[in-house]
Amino acid sequence: MRLTSNRKWLGWLVVVVLLGLGVTACDSTPAPVRKAGVPTATAGAVQPQAAPPTAPPQGPAAIVNGQEISMASFLREVQQRQAVLVQSGVNLNTSQGAAQLEQMKQQVLDNLIDDVLVMQDAAKQGMTVSDAELEAELQKGISSAGGQAKFDEQLKRDGQTLDEARSILRLQLLYQKMLAKVVGNIQTAEQVHARDIRVDSQAKAQDILAQIQAGADFGQMARQYSQDTATATNGGDLGWFPRGKLTEKEVEDAAFALQPGQISDVVHGAFGFHIVQTLERDPARQLEGDSLLEAQQQAMENYLNGLRAQAKVQRLAVQ
Repeated sequence: MRLTSNRKWLGWLVVVVLLGLGVTACDSTPAPVRKAGVPTATAGAVQPQAAPPTAPPQGPAAIVNGQEISMASFLREVQQRQAVLVQSGVNLNTSQGAAQLEQMKQQVLDNLIDDVLVMQDAAKQGMTVSDAELEAELQKGISSAGGQAKFDEQLKRDGQTLDEARSILRLQLLYQKMLAKVVGNIQTAEQVHARDIRVDSQAKAQDILAQIQAGADFGQMARQYSQDTATATNGGDLGWFPRGKLTEKEVEDAAFALQPGQISDVVHGAFGFHIVQTLERDPARQLEGDSLLEAQQQAMENYLNGLRAQAKVQRLAVQ
C-alpha cells in the first residue's frame, strides 16, 4: 500500500507559503505580477523574456466580479512562460508543443483569475501591508540581489521602475498574508495507525483471515503472505496516516471504520484483496512532512473553490 502525494499542489504550496508568490496585474486596480526580478526576499534567477507584441493588445483577458484583467498582462505572462517552454526544448510547431502552449495559456488565465479573487477577498477582510513591512522586504530583496546597483540592474532588465516594484511587492506580501491565513492553523488531523495484508485473490484473503481469527499473528501472516513489497517485511505496517493519504480508498475507509485492535473483513481494493487491522487512533495527531503540505493544499483548494463558486467570471482570452 503506497501513500499518495499531490505533486501538482505540493511544490506550489511550498513556494506560496514558505517562499512567497508573485501575482499578475489588472487594469482597474494595481495587482501583483508574476515576474522575474520582483524584489521579494526570495527573488531568484531572471526568467527568459519574450519579445513584446508588435501592436498594443486591446480589451480585457477576463472580467472577475467586474474587475478587468488586461489582455496586456495576460499576454505578458504567456510570453514569459512561452519563452521558458522553448528554452526547455519544447517545439511549439508540433501538435504536442501546440497542445502544451494551449494548456499553459489556460493555466495562466486560471492563475490570474484566482489572484484577483484572493485580492478581492483580502480587501473585504481589511487585510493590509504596512509601509514598514514593505520596506523591510524591499531591503531583503536588495540584499538578495547583491546590493543596490545589482538590484537596479535587475529592475532595468525586467522593465520596472522602483515605484512599480514597490507596488508589486506590496501586493505580493498581501497575497502571502491571505494564503498564510488560510493554511497557517492547519497542524493536526484525525489519523489512524494501521497494518494491511494484500493478496491477489479473495479465496486466499479469506483463508488468511480465517487463520488470523483462529489466533495467527497478523504481522507474521503479513510477512509470510502479503504481496505488498513495501510493507510485507514490516508486518504490513502502514504507519500513521490521515484521510486521503492511501492510494486505495477502500483500505483507508476500512482502517478509519475500525477501532484499535479490530480487524476488517476482506476488502476488495484497486490492487487486490486486503485484510486491515487498525492499531491506534488519534483525533488530532500532528501532521508532518508531505501529510502537512497536502492538508494545506487541500485547505487552499477548498478556499479557492469557495471564491470561485461565488464569483462572476467572464473568460475572454481563452475559453
